[in-house]
Amino acid sequence: MSLWLNGFLGKHLSGRGIIVWPGLAILIGITASEFATLLISGIENTPERSIRGAVVGLLLSIALAVGLRWIATSLGMYLAILFFFFWDAGLVLTLIFSIVTFSALAATELSPLVRYWYLGILAVWMGQYGVRAGEDAILLVVIIPVAGLSFFLARIIFNLRERNLSAIRLMEESREQNRVAIELERKNIARDLHDIVAHDITVVAMQSKAAKFANSGQAAMDAIDIIAKLSTETLHDLRLMLNVLRTDGTMSDSSGGSADKPAATTVYAVQGLQIFSQRLKDSGFSVTSHTDEKISELPRSAQTALYRVMQEATTNIIKHGKREGSCDLRLEISGSNAILEMTNQIPKSKPIKGDQPVGGIGLIGMRDRMNAFGGRFNAEVVDGQWVLTASIPF
Repeated sequence: MSLWLNGFLGKHLSGRGIIVWPGLAILIGITASEFATLLISGIENTPERSIRGAVVGLLLSIALAVGLRWIATSLGMYLAILFFFFWDAGLVLTLIFSIVTFSALAATELSPLVRYWYLGILAVWMGQYGVRAGEDAILLVVIIPVAGLSFFLARIIFNLRERNLSAIRLMEESREQNRVAIELERKNIARDLHDIVAHDITVVAMQSKAAKFANSGQAAMDAIDIIAKLSTETLHDLRLMLNVLRTDGTMSDSSGGSADKPAATTVYAVQGLQIFSQRLKDSGFSVTSHTDEKISELPRSAQTALYRVMQEATTNIIKHGKREGSCDLRLEISGSNAILEMTNQIPKSKPIKGDQPVGGIGLIGMRDRMNAFGGRFNAEVVDGQWVLTASIPF
């Protein structure tokens, strides 16, 4: 119940509501008392002041209620009431209260034109009141400062409130930007972990099978050497990534002093093509490759993106490509684009669903990397071969 009450009050007493609702309550109370006098005494026996008070109270209540939605209309109605019903000190309390209320309401109007228009016409009314009221014109000594104080104090409070609301909006926008940045960074971390770990573990799994079914001891030893090398590289890369994620940067790498740095941390595109060509050869594929040395002029971030695409594509070839089939890797400049093209044979027995085999997080990650640089990515089956094309503006 208290939560509902807090929500209700927060909704209706915020902004100009804090002026309108209490003002309406007081005006309705005044009007009700005047109408009660009319009902008890009858209209013939009721003083003219009470009749005028009842009518004015009703009209002021309507005008103030309109201010919840249309301030300019409300102020116009109020100024008309002033000119038609207030010409002496007969309703002095209602007059002073209404001036305080509607002047404060005018101060909450966003349009300066409406605010100045109200103050200008109110000044005109005060001038004609001084002429028409005669001796009662002495009330202007009270009315003028009351109107000015209510307007300017309300304006100051309203400005402070607007600044606070603006600060809150900025904080909410900043919080949302932080949330989006965190989600994006999580996505990037997940993609990098997938690229690093999935590739090396796939090769390790394939080499483990090769060692198990090797026809000679030397072939088994070669496979075990590859497994040992890739396992060390994977451990090193995971340590590097975890060290970045730790705020204190205390994740050490026992192999940090080794001169033979792991291949997965060497994120130059030209070197990457050489590394992954060798990986495919070690996995039993027949590989041809071509590299344009101008690729090395690409920014490091763009080379990293191409490197990771090669890494993931190599993983997919090892997992899904035709055993001992042919592969072609090309990295070259064409016009204003750096283009990576990787082609490999696929097993004839492998089911194909349309032109685009089902892709998981790997294909999504590769496409995201290219999109981040304004590039393009495509992967499809063409004449029994899996063709992957990735491009980045050079």
